[in-house]
Amino acid sequence: MWSQCDGGNESCERPMEHMENKKLPTRVEVALNYITGEIAKGNLNPGDKLPNEKELAEKLGISRTPIREAMKTLAVSGLIETRHGHGNYIRKDEGTAVMPLMMFQLYLQDSSPEMLMELRYIFDRNCAELASIRRTDLDLAIMRESIDRLKALSEDPNSPIEKLLEADLDFHRAVYAAAVNKLIVVIADFVPNMVAPWVRKSLEVSGRYRAVGLHEKMYAMIHDQKTGLLSRASVEANMEHFMSSLKIPTA
Repeated sequence: MWSQCDGGNESCERPMEHMENKKLPTRVEVALNYITGEIAKGNLNPGDKLPNEKELAEKLGISRTPIREAMKTLAVSGLIETRHGHGNYIRKDEGTAVMPLMMFQLYLQDSSPEMLMELRYIFDRNCAELASIRRTDLDLAIMRESIDRLKALSEDPNSPIEKLLEADLDFHRAVYAAAVNKLIVVIADFVPNMVAPWVRKSLEVSGRYRAVGLHEKMYAMIHDQKTGLLSRASVEANMEHFMSSLKIPTA
């Protein structure tokens, strides 16, 4: 999944190149990309009125229907608000400080499993290393409780898969929290939510006991404050198992 390169006496890793052939964006994606791009560039600011459907359709060379669908998506994500009879506006309230995160969540919702797994790997790998350095006894206790809960549930064939999923994701959230970085915690919280369907499928497909052992390895590295290749290996083993169970290409 992750290629190795030799740099002197040290090995390095780089994420796999994107595994999919690039697809042409749908008309709804064209509209979403244009509007979010205008927000990102500062051409549209909180309180600004968006061009109407006709103007956007003419500018982008598409019909009004995908424009309308894009507006619905942006409204649900919290980026815009619709004022009936007046049009669509970029949200302007105390929540505008989290607008970049809303945009990030919007992109995550439109991502492929491969893209999400690459993003999760980056977070898990680096957060595990930071957690190894910064974790407290309380952090370890929370991780330990999550694994013990996962183990107990895995030993009961009647355990609801939702409870297993909750314990699995709780462990990873505890690792993120142990990194002691508010930005990481806020941004990373989107990642477990978005990968949850695939984590659930992995638990169903590959069995429950394997997940416990993989989490134990990550916990041991953090507990013993191991960093570098040992820490990365525990994260990689987790991700390799996760992706192979879902039959997602790893090369």
